[in-house]
Amino acid sequence: MDVILNDASISKIADEIMRQNDREAIEEVPETELVPDLRQEPEKQDGLFTHTVESVPVWVEWNDGTFHKVSGFHGINRQPKSGQGNGPEILHVAPITTTVIGMGELESIAEQLIEAGYEYHNHGELKSNRWLFIELEHPDLPKLTFEGTSLVPKMFLGSSHDGTLAMKSTVKIVDTICYNTFMMNHKSDLLFKTKHTKNASLRIKEYEQGLADASELLNQYYDAVSVLNDTPFTGKARIEQYFAGSIGATLKERKRVSGGKEYMSPPEYSGKHKNQIEQLFESYEYGTGQKERGATLWSAFSAVTDWCDNHEANEKSVQMGTNLVGNRARQKQTAWALANHMAKSA
Repeated sequence: MDVILNDASISKIADEIMRQNDREAIEEVPETELVPDLRQEPEKQDGLFTHTVESVPVWVEWNDGTFHKVSGFHGINRQPKSGQGNGPEILHVAPITTTVIGMGELESIAEQLIEAGYEYHNHGELKSNRWLFIELEHPDLPKLTFEGTSLVPKMFLGSSHDGTLAMKSTVKIVDTICYNTFMMNHKSDLLFKTKHTKNASLRIKEYEQGLADASELLNQYYDAVSVLNDTPFTGKARIEQYFAGSIGATLKERKRVSGGKEYMSPPEYSGKHKNQIEQLFESYEYGTGQKERGATLWSAFSAVTDWCDNHEANEKSVQMGTNLVGNRARQKQTAWALANHMAKSA
């Protein structure tokens, strides 16, 4: 028997999920900070990345026109590996105790994993080049395929130059039918993890153990996907409540003006959230693979990931990478947790 959750219940659950996500939240990228195409081909010379980073002193100019070095801090400068550039590209200023994580460290880890059996897939930079990542595949990692869905895992190796993200690994799930993505941020130390301090040591797990950990996590995820796919979920009102909870939209009375007089409207969503819910229904109806998935909780969740990754309204977010490591990624996490909660209540 289905348990119908009202708007207030879903909002309460979604708020708690978002609070939990905020404890591990990744800073949202401002809309002005565009990043290059993430589907880069590996460079043939000197590693995958064309640039590197270095620690540089920080100087300030006093009122008398003299320059003085700032004690206890350093700047993180990004520059072409070729040595040719248009000047410094200071990405961040941090305490001197913060380690500068460069491309070489991540490339070295990827090389070790490739030698052990992983295969290169992709690499790039995010957040105005302050974050970097390499994606690998492995033939032994489990996949899941059913009507309208084909889930393939990627090992996502990531770090940051500015200390906001520890060097770590996580799993990125790609639905190759529709290219929806899902980052499993809550389990992000499958292969290694280290903090950005000069005394930190990088611990890489044994190859076999890392592969086993990733496979176990993937199978748990696939089990949950199967439950969602087996859970009927119908009715426009229920689906709307789910979408609203996923994006943090709430129904409430709002101040309106008519004929020069103010009045309070019946409970409604904000204009922004109204538009986003309409877009989510477009993804639900017309997203690739949706008709094959049927009227299930998995279909509703897939509509959220399709909206985040493929809807034209989020084209700029995809360019910025927020569908992987920003606001849209957090909304996917909320949608996933909310769908699982609703499946248990069904």
